[in-house]
Amino acid sequence: MATPGQLMFARGLGPTARLLIWLLIGVGCVVLDTRYHALDGLRSGFSLLLQPVRETLRAPSDVAAELGGFFTRHRLLQKERDTLLAERARLMVNVNAARELLRENAELRSLLQLQTRPGQQVVHAARLYQGHDWFAQRITLDQGGGAGLRSGLPVVDAVGLVGQVTRVYPGSSEVTLVSSPQQLTPVFVERTGQRGLAAGSGQNRMELRYMPAQTDVRQGDRLLTSGIDRVYPAGIPVARVPRVTRSQSGPYLRVECLPLAGLDRSRAVLVLIAEPQVVTQ
Repeated sequence: MATPGQLMFARGLGPTARLLIWLLIGVGCVVLDTRYHALDGLRSGFSLLLQPVRETLRAPSDVAAELGGFFTRHRLLQKERDTLLAERARLMVNVNAARELLRENAELRSLLQLQTRPGQQVVHAARLYQGHDWFAQRITLDQGGGAGLRSGLPVVDAVGLVGQVTRVYPGSSEVTLVSSPQQLTPVFVERTGQRGLAAGSGQNRMELRYMPAQTDVRQGDRLLTSGIDRVYPAGIPVARVPRVTRSQSGPYLRVECLPLAGLDRSRAVLVLIAEPQVVTQ
């Protein structure tokens, strides 16, 4: 039974009618939005409302991409660091080799200048090893009797007197250094011409013996071979004086000397074969 105010024979819209109505509304909205942009404001409002949602949904992918990029960059930086370290090591090897070549070239140029002295016959030799006993103050060269060497020949490097050949083998020879306690070298002071006798005291040290207390010997003086022993040619640099001590009780000076030659570092040396000429100072 119908209630008061209700039409007895009223009929609702069917599904087809509703669909047509919504289609007409949709088409109308499309036409209005296309022709007159009537829905731009509504669209902007929905976009603003959905912005936090979009940011929240995109956050996991952004974090994953950032972490992936971090690890990728970290691996690339590690590889680049390893490459740079290897390159640095290679360059350091090349630099050290270049420095060694420069040093050897300078030493060889000095030896060539020494070889050009008139009447000087020399044999080029190289140091093989120092020897098992450093206190013996001996070195071994790669030239021997086959190159014409014999005992007693002086050995020099690019700076000064190294020592004297004391033992000869067919393919090698043994040199006693000027710093050996067994070696005595007649010298003179370059500045004054005063003669003396330089004796080895071991461990790259020498001393000028038997110099009277009134002798004019100063710090920095250079000692050269005098040639009076007919073993060493005259004028070869031997040592430099670093200290002179005057004794209050003894009659002689204590004159310490440092050999000028590279006794512990020279690789190339010259063995002087020509008979030395006696030079009177």
